Parts: sequence; C-alpha cells; structure tokens
Amino acid sequence: MRITATKDFGNSKNNKIVLPLVPEPTETVTKKEDIATVDLCSDPTDANLTKVRFTFKVLTGTAETPRELIEWRKNVEHAFTGLNCTTGLLQHQMMQQFCRGTTLSTYNSNVTQLYRNGKTSDIANAQRVVGLVNLLPVCSRGL
Repeated sequence: MRITATKDFGNSKNNKIVLPLVPEPTETVTKKEDIATVDLCSDPTDANLTKVRFTFKVLTGTAETPRELIEWRKNVEHAFTGLNCTTGLLQHQMMQQFCRGTTLSTYNSNVTQLYRNGKTSDIANAQRVVGLVNLLPVCSRGL
C-alpha cells in the first residue's frame, strides 16, 4: 500500500481552524434563565459535607462554537458527579435544567424515540420467551 501526503500543509489563507488553540472571547450571560446553578457536594456520597455552588451557561442550540459545546459537556459531567447523579432518570431530570430551546426539544425527542425502541424490543423479547415456555411439556413447567 502506498501512502501519499498532500502538498498543502495548511499554509493557505482560506483554511479556517475548527478549534483554535487560543480560546475565543466568551460572551457575558446577562439573563438568569441562561445559566444553570447547582450546589455540588465535595463528597457526593455524603450530603452533610461542604457544598460548592457551581454555575454554567445552559445549551440553547442556536450558535454555540465547538469549544462551547466541549466546555458545556465537561460542566454537565462535573455537575452529575457532584450531585451523585448516577442513574439515567436523575441525569434526564437534570438535563431538563441544563438545556433550552432547540437543544432541549431535540434531546427530549431523541430520549422518547430511544424509549419507544427499547420498549418495542422488550415486548418482542417477552413474547418470544412466553412462546418458548408454552412449547415446553407440562411436566417440566411444574404443573
């Protein structure tokens, strides 16, 4: 196999860097509904220990840059850890606070679709198992 490299090493003026190394200036959030605030525990398993207030910008889905998306994802993981949100239900409830606008509606529709797909799969598996049980002789079913 022959591997060749392109002669353009990113020196042209037309290439725009997807995620520049220098952080872009951030905008100041002025509305209270555009931020999420949670009280995180220093030890998530013990609610009596020191709590720290953690505030970050919610995701709206309108014009976030790749850097903002990465930062938001890190903030959400930090909040899940500090709140000891280890189950899907708790994380789902928190996502309702961490998202707004198109991001929230897209998230909710995808969660609903995943739920429906899982429920359909569970029903099909249960019907298959019931069908297999009905094929067993009566004496092996304990009747």
